Formats: sequence, structure tokens, C-alpha cells
Amino acid sequence: MSELEIQVAGQVLATDAQGFLKDRLAWTASVGREIAKREGITLNDEHWEVIHYFREYYEDYNIPPPMRMVIRVFKKAFGDENANSRHLLSLFPEGVAKSASKYGGLPKPKNCK
Repeated sequence: MSELEIQVAGQVLATDAQGFLKDRLAWTASVGREIAKREGITLNDEHWEVIHYFREYYEDYNIPPPMRMVIRVFKKAFGDENANSRHLLSLFPEGVAKSASKYGGLPKPKNCK
């Protein structure tokens, strides 16, 4: 297995050089956990809420959601004090859009390095 692959439940999946899945349809929650684990992140319920929101939005619009919309949506889930970019960055230190997309098996957002 090379650095450009991830193995989960006996299945070997191809990734790009930054760890994004090449086939988003191969994604499962186990794959998301393994990708996050490789980056030192243990996914909790808050992570999953964001990841699932990103996946649903991507399915509808074929792009990741804008951060303003993410914050607005998560005011209901996290409360006013935690629905801000600071809290979201504490969950996804490498960047919310980049990490939520990666852990969710989505392509790397165009505006991320």
C-alpha cells in the first residue's frame, strides 16, 4: 500500500497527494474516521454534524457550502457561542472547508491550498 492509498475494512482506496479520496462514492464513515485519524483527529458528534452537512450540500450543489452559511446553520446545532469560525477551527484546525470535505470523502475545495 502506498502513501496515496488508504485501507479500510480490507478495501484499498486511492487518494491524491493531500489525502482526498479520488472516488467520493467509495466513502463511508469508517473511511472518514481513518482519514481523520491519519491527521491526528478523533471525530466526535460535532465533527460529524459538519461533515454530514458538507456532504448533503455537495450532493445538492456540487460545491462545498460557503462558510457564512455553515455558521448560520450551526447556530441551531451548537448554540450562538459555538457557532463561529473560531469554534469550527477548533474542530478542524487545518481549515473547516478543507478538512470537512476531506473527512467527508469530497473533492478538495477549489479555494483551498
